[in-house]
Amino acid sequence: MSSKLPVDRPTTYRRLLGYTKQLKMPFIVAVIANLIYAAMDIYFISLTKVLTDEGLLAGEIEILKLAPIVIIGIIFVRGIASVIAVYTMDLVGQTVVRKLREQLINSYISLSSYFFDKNPTGELISKVTFNTQQVANASSDAITKMVREGGSVIGAIGFMFYTNWRLAAIFFLSVPFIAVLVAIASKRFKKVSQNIQNAMGGVTQTTQEIVEGYKVVKTFGGESYEQERFKKVAESNRRQQLKLTLAKAVSVPLIQWIAAFAIAGVIYYSAIEIENQTLTPGEFVAMMLIMMFILKPLKIISNVNVVLQQGIAAAESIFEVLDGEKEKDLGDKALEVAPKKIIFDKVSFRYEDAKSNVIDDVSFSVNRGQTIALVGKSGSGKSTLTNLLLRFYTKNSGAIYFDDNEIDSLTLSSLRQNIAYVSQQVVLFNDTVAANIAYAEDTIDQERLLEAARKAHALEFIEKEPEGFDRVIGENGSRLSGGQRQRLAIARAIYKDSPIIILDEATSALDTESERHIQAALDALTENRTTFVIAHRLSTIENADQIIVMQDGRVVERGTHSSLVETNGIYAKLQAIEFSDNE
Repeated sequence: MSSKLPVDRPTTYRRLLGYTKQLKMPFIVAVIANLIYAAMDIYFISLTKVLTDEGLLAGEIEILKLAPIVIIGIIFVRGIASVIAVYTMDLVGQTVVRKLREQLINSYISLSSYFFDKNPTGELISKVTFNTQQVANASSDAITKMVREGGSVIGAIGFMFYTNWRLAAIFFLSVPFIAVLVAIASKRFKKVSQNIQNAMGGVTQTTQEIVEGYKVVKTFGGESYEQERFKKVAESNRRQQLKLTLAKAVSVPLIQWIAAFAIAGVIYYSAIEIENQTLTPGEFVAMMLIMMFILKPLKIISNVNVVLQQGIAAAESIFEVLDGEKEKDLGDKALEVAPKKIIFDKVSFRYEDAKSNVIDDVSFSVNRGQTIALVGKSGSGKSTLTNLLLRFYTKNSGAIYFDDNEIDSLTLSSLRQNIAYVSQQVVLFNDTVAANIAYAEDTIDQERLLEAARKAHALEFIEKEPEGFDRVIGENGSRLSGGQRQRLAIARAIYKDSPIIILDEATSALDTESERHIQAALDALTENRTTFVIAHRLSTIENADQIIVMQDGRVVERGTHSSLVETNGIYAKLQAIEFSDNE
């Protein structure tokens, strides 16, 4: 990810609270309910003054008889307020989480390819699952406790000043010391919380790799290696969690220790005031109870500070993604008809922070309906060229034309609507066969669906299943064979019916029968379409209209199969190597 900018924590929290704008009513109800809850606590303690001075000491038994009814009423109101506060605030928190998750997914979809090159998948998943939940805790649980316990503290202080301002002033002297301690602890909580989130991303990433790569792990005897690798990231997460626990455990007793000194001062001064008859026994009891009571909300507020800092740290990581540079779409022209010619004119490209070009001054053209094959060793730039054609990356210099339209002048949606892509690394979704073939279609055209499956030679295995097109194929088609997965991917491209096809050759590493079916499916797919083939096996592209040989990002040879063989250059040598390997 790009270098981080300095973060203003109050600004982050204000932005987070902005997500509650559409939930003003439940938020206000929650705040009022929490304040009522706090008020009931203070009112309950304030009764001790009346019960002591006017009930016990003055002998007013009727006051003592009424006390149970009042207490039951207080507890009842307090309970109702608690239920309303907890539910409405959690409603706010979970709604905020839903909005953040939706925005994160929207950002992932709209961010540039550079973003995904730099960020591990597990870390991105962790943001959607773990980080957003921490934001929920900060925006619901933390606010609930801050309002409730904060209201209790304010109410308690107000009651203390009302009862005896001199004693309250003594206790209030501890507040600046507590504020300083909370500020120091907040910085520590935030730093450790960020480390926990990073460590959690590592746990998610490692887990994902182990689960997805279980066959490789088992085949290559990597069980012990993966266990040790996971042990390290889990241990890192454990250490960070313990650091947070220690910081939290130390801060709470320190705050209470400062408050205890204040209480001790109040008790000492109370003795003097009682001796001077300026403080009644009831006032003394009420003051003692309120000061002991105030220790609990102070402790809760200190613990809430941990949750708050975790939420802010999580929100910062989320907002960093939401504010990331989106995929640029400055085009204003729609590609409405299939281009008669696609031209690469002196195109160069290099990745961010790279020292040299991956594509260097590449020029060629292809006419409508032609098949052009890209040949070369791994890392020669073949896939990068097709990524530029799809505008996953933006060229640094040169131009790519669709007839007279430069590629950057075209809208991304219309450009990609005209291109279908079939990769050697098939990507399928844990959905039905029909949903995978007619991907992203709200309404599936059954006739087109059947035709696409038939042309892709997928109908034969689809119809053998009782569920047919409604069969769920599992994660990335785990319930299908390799050849079946490839044919579904080809059927998806046929269903899309785009005039331009990009093939990252899909027949390698398959058995002969599967390869025969898939080659037939590819022939159906590329018929009357402009086709770019990234060739891994030269035997599959002998009939290409044009073959481009690439080396170190440059075009070094160009021509038909026969002309390149006659030239006896790089292509001829690559073919000779493949021929000898197949003997």
